[in-house]
Amino acid sequence: MSSHAHLHAPVGGPLWTRPFRVLVGVFAVCAVFLAYRFAAGLGASTALNNGYPWGIWIAFDVVVGCGGYALALLVYVLNKGEYHPLVRPAILTSALGYTLASVSIHVDLGRPWLIWRIPIFPWHWNLNSALLEVALCVMLYVAVLWVELSPAFMEKWRQGG
Repeated sequence: MSSHAHLHAPVGGPLWTRPFRVLVGVFAVCAVFLAYRFAAGLGASTALNNGYPWGIWIAFDVVVGCGGYALALLVYVLNKGEYHPLVRPAILTSALGYTLASVSIHVDLGRPWLIWRIPIFPWHWNLNSALLEVALCVMLYVAVLWVELSPAFMEKWRQGG
């Protein structure tokens, strides 16, 4: 038997616990709201319009992932090496936060299923659009965060489990 057999043992216990049922309920309510957003549009689902813009949603979504920026500033720019053990958790937090923010931005966009066209067709870019800059920056930063976090995955795979 492998020395890592204890790592692959089943956890045990029922899956359909009270907290799991609550989370499934929250997911179901969110799925209904998301379906309504795509069916009725952003204005009808949020009561936002040109008078009350949705830019505050973008700001809130993007602020979620700022831990990586702050810690990189401390550790690398200000040369505070004693905080280096906190870099990897901060990068993970930023990667997850910005990935969720990019999912939120996908929902905020009018036609999120067309987002794949942005990096592939630069000659179709609307250079007067603020959302173009947001889309490009978020795409690039999320990619950089996951590349920066990849050594953690590579170390685990190199160890064989």
